[in-house]
Amino acid sequence: MRLVPLALMSCVVGLAAVGAQAASVSYVGTQYDIGGTFFPGGGPADQNAYVVAGWRANDVAKTLDLDNNDVYGSAGYAMFGTRFDYPNANATGGNAFVAPTDNSVYPNLIDLPSFVSNSQILSSRKAGGWSYALIDDPQLTNGGRDYNWGASQTPASVFQPPYVKLGVLDGTGTVSGADPTVAPAERWGFEVGANAPSHIRVGVMTDGLDSTNWAPSEVFIQQVSGGAPVGAPVSTGTVLKNRFIDMHFFDIVGAQAGEEFVFLAANPGGGSAGISGFAFDVVPEPSSALLATLMVVGGLAGRRRVA
Repeated sequence: MRLVPLALMSCVVGLAAVGAQAASVSYVGTQYDIGGTFFPGGGPADQNAYVVAGWRANDVAKTLDLDNNDVYGSAGYAMFGTRFDYPNANATGGNAFVAPTDNSVYPNLIDLPSFVSNSQILSSRKAGGWSYALIDDPQLTNGGRDYNWGASQTPASVFQPPYVKLGVLDGTGTVSGADPTVAPAERWGFEVGANAPSHIRVGVMTDGLDSTNWAPSEVFIQQVSGGAPVGAPVSTGTVLKNRFIDMHFFDIVGAQAGEEFVFLAANPGGGSAGISGFAFDVVPEPSSALLATLMVVGGLAGRRRVA
């Protein structure tokens, strides 16, 4: 991926803007405490169903969902350092120094939109397996939450929906080498490919960890071209941290094929500024049948005006 030339920069956020920014990038807002002010947990699942944060379940209101179906990541998602254990979600101990690439113990769950032509992890490590929040398994939950799922498991569990334990991308940035306690550190980036919709919303999942110290206090998105920043970075500003799942949303409007976007996190004076994942949502395109109907109606209206 062409994000690699970013290594030529001393700090992604610190450099001056280069060229004209083709896409419009903005911070939309944050949905705090998705699913309520509880720390997901409970269990063990065969005795007492685990509480699961419903970032994909439509029985939890999604206040910043672009396509209004109460599911974050309908167009695609990327989760990092996840862990699944059943019936004891804490059966596997934590590891704070996992190679950020995929592995069988702390897998990345990636299902990106077709308009994302490439992506790259830009953090030096990931952490997983600690007493982090349990969240919807995006592979098994896309709208309705299956409360009968647990009944099919061994041992059976009543009212247990599918879950995974979240992990985080953390450590230093691999581009700038930045320590997030000192300067924003890169976490992940993607490149826009062909047929990108005009309006893309990207959600960034943070918090839900075993200490507020590990979550970022600020998240950034930076457009990049040829290894140099384009325009100024866009920030969430200082965000709240309380161990409940939060998602921060950025809008990208008018992105063209070949444009790149990098996400960074900072936590001045704190810990490693971990980011758990990313969710993509877009404005649904009208169906071909609807377009045909609109064309017919428009044509009839035009003939009436002529008459």
